[in-house]
Amino acid sequence: MFIVAPLQESLALVAELKLILKQDLDLDLDVPKFNCYVPSNRLDDDQARALFKDTLASQQSFSDLAAMDAGVSTKGLRVAGVPIGDDAWVTKFVAEKVEAVILDAGKIDHVLTDGMIHSHILRFSPGFLARNTPTPLISDSLGSLDAVILESMCTKGTGGTHTD
Repeated sequence: MFIVAPLQESLALVAELKLILKQDLDLDLDVPKFNCYVPSNRLDDDQARALFKDTLASQQSFSDLAAMDAGVSTKGLRVAGVPIGDDAWVTKFVAEKVEAVILDAGKIDHVLTDGMIHSHILRFSPGFLARNTPTPLISDSLGSLDAVILESMCTKGTGGTHTD
């Protein structure tokens, strides 16, 4: 679930959803898994976390959310694998993910013997991130990843005899 609203309205909505889901469907909303992104140039993460806790404590209707020890960030957060936040945070997140894929590419070159599976894993692993992140924030990182994937696929496709 992704809610875009001022903090107090967001918490009111979450409290109401939690209540309705329990009453109507006997479902428990897993409150500790919530994360809160407070886009701000005026607050740091500690100040945003304090604001979050103060807002939770300010109304009795939020008492069901007391276990909501959310991850609070003023720079960004990951929602369903997609980075949401300021440009610097998103760019750093993507760069870290690309580095992880590059490391994994080197590992699977030696493990996978089936060329088709090798190709699919390399080609589709960054796809979700690439489709759901603004292009200007991922171009540099994905460019370096493309080069690694191409080299890996050429090497695997030629049985290790490929050279530049």
